[in-house]
Amino acid sequence: MESNIEIYEKESQKFNPYIHLISRIKEIEEALPYGAEVASKWRDVFAQSLTTKTYPVMHPIGKETFSLYIKFPTGIFEFNLDIDGATLLIKEEGFLPETISPEKIIKAVDQGNINKDPKLIKPNHKNPVMILQSKYLTDNKMYCINGNHRIFEAYRNNDNQIEVFLFKDLDFVPFIYDALSKAIYLIEIDFMNIVKR
Repeated sequence: MESNIEIYEKESQKFNPYIHLISRIKEIEEALPYGAEVASKWRDVFAQSLTTKTYPVMHPIGKETFSLYIKFPTGIFEFNLDIDGATLLIKEEGFLPETISPEKIIKAVDQGNINKDPKLIKPNHKNPVMILQSKYLTDNKMYCINGNHRIFEAYRNNDNQIEVFLFKDLDFVPFIYDALSKAIYLIEIDFMNIVKR
């Protein structure tokens, strides 16, 4: 299976988050009378705190992060997730992992981006296996944001279970580390609930 990561990386560089946000605000405004009120609040947020943000965002040095590429009508956007921050949140909040069959979650792994040569794999297990599932970004499909190799190896070895932390919808907002990613995720929630409902 071929990975689209390189294509997405290239395409995401061309994305204009301001065009996307303005487009979504307009669609929300035209949807319902309530939409006009929500759109007005988004215009305030846009004017007060988003116009000075740069894209693409620089990843923090020395932190483990993950880029989640999502295709919108306006192009491919790179969402930035702080994996170290997610691990800290897991510890602070006392989240417990779910035990799942690797067979059930193998589709969450981007297998085109897996190094299958054991000699070339550099294990990094400081952060747990994490899966994101969002009806707003991943069409409610599971998507592995940390631990692809561990899931793949557990599946390949026919293991019965693997421990994963599953984050749904608003659960993972705290580890979206830049303002544009956060704003675009939250406006997608409003867009889906107002325009696409």
